[in-house]
Formats: sequence, structure tokens, C-alpha cells
Amino acid sequence: DRDWSSDVCSSDLDCGTVINPLLLQGQQHGGAAAGISQTMYEEVVYDDNGNPLTATLLDYALPSAAEFPSFDVHSTETRTPLNPLGAKGIGEPALVPTAPAILGAIDNATGVRMHRVPVLPHRLREAILAKGKGRAS
Repeated sequence: DRDWSSDVCSSDLDCGTVINPLLLQGQQHGGAAAGISQTMYEEVVYDDNGNPLTATLLDYALPSAAEFPSFDVHSTETRTPLNPLGAKGIGEPALVPTAPAILGAIDNATGVRMHRVPVLPHRLREAILAKGKGRAS
């Protein structure tokens, strides 16, 4: 369980000419959800022999819709001259800024700069305790 300090994730992306608004919103939701998942949940773990310990969804943490905040998405339309439609890609622009935004929020809230994702609760706790003892996180 994650305790979100805010229950809304906002996004405003320049998508060029919007061709299908519903699909655009889906891409924005999916990108933000993937970024949250990668930053807070997903981790592949191996044993000493290189065998995956997170080989099934029983072992690999993936959040469900219940773990995500609500998404408030908007778009700005600035046509690109690089194609006849004036459209731009939208798949990754919603994903890329999510991890830095979450890590920045953690730093602002705790004074701890995390250098590894996912930010699992025990790692964050250890980093906060280490900071209190004067060690780098």
C-alpha cells in the first residue's frame, strides 16, 4: 500500500494536432501510470547465480488501478511542421518526467535524495535513518 500525499496526478503535454482525444488521454494515463509503477514498485531481482527471483506476477510488484491517484490530463496543441498532420508522439512524453517528479517530491518531503528505483519503503526508511546519522543516502 502506498499513501499518496495527493490524490491527483496532473499532466499537460504538447501533442501537436490531436487526432483522437480519447486515445490521447489513454496514452497520458498509461504513461503516468507506467512511470509511477517503475518508480515505486517494479524491480527485477536475481539470486547469486543470475536466476530471476521475480519470474512471475506473484513475485514481481505491479500496482493495480486502486494504487494510482486520479489523473487530470490536458493537452496543448502546437502543430509540428515535420508531418502533414502536425501530430507529435505521445507514448513516452507522459512517462519520462514521472520518476524525476516523484523523486523530487521525496527529496522535498524528507530531505533525502534517492538514487535507486524503485523507491521501496525499506530503502526510503534506511536512507532517512542514514541521513539522520550524517551518512549519504
